[in-house]
Amino acid sequence: MQILSALGYATRKHAGQFRKNGKPFILHPLKATTYAISCGMKDDVLLAAILLHDVPEDTFTPVTELPCNDEVKHAVELMTFRRCDGETKLQAKRRYYAGLLNSKYALLCKAYDRVNNIWTLCDLSREAIIKNVYETEFFLMPLLHKAKSIWPEFADQISGLREIFRGTIYMYSKTCGFEVPCEEPSDDEWSEILGS
Repeated sequence: MQILSALGYATRKHAGQFRKNGKPFILHPLKATTYAISCGMKDDVLLAAILLHDVPEDTFTPVTELPCNDEVKHAVELMTFRRCDGETKLQAKRRYYAGLLNSKYALLCKAYDRVNNIWTLCDLSREAIIKNVYETEFFLMPLLHKAKSIWPEFADQISGLREIFRGTIYMYSKTCGFEVPCEEPSDDEWSEILGS
């Protein structure tokens, strides 16, 4: 089982790292994985990918060194955000999110990652909350909608995730006093939301 080697590897690689709220970083992939399991996801590739998804980005470990098969490595590679030379942050985000549709494991991994991230936004600034809410609403939610027809075997889980995001977005918009627009923001508005 890859999940066992992924758990040990992620724990070692994230040792000494902390989230913005001061808690040990390893709790983030553990919570995302636990949530996926509680939703009935038992696929070893998916669970290993969730555990390892931040290792390359946050520890500068090459994906090729991850202790898992090529499917997990591919999902983790797609989950690793990189900005290409000359690319704006908005262009990089659009490319990144579009790439997630190349692997059901990467897209589901991103969704469970985002569930944990969005549930812990209350520790962040209002601007960070708005940024995460907008990314979820305008980048991730449309992909999840498409994914239901691409991978119908996960339609129930994806519908459940979309409902969680809808409820959480509503809660943050009300408690933080902002409206989520019906239309995607313009490029200029995105630049302001995302920063440079």
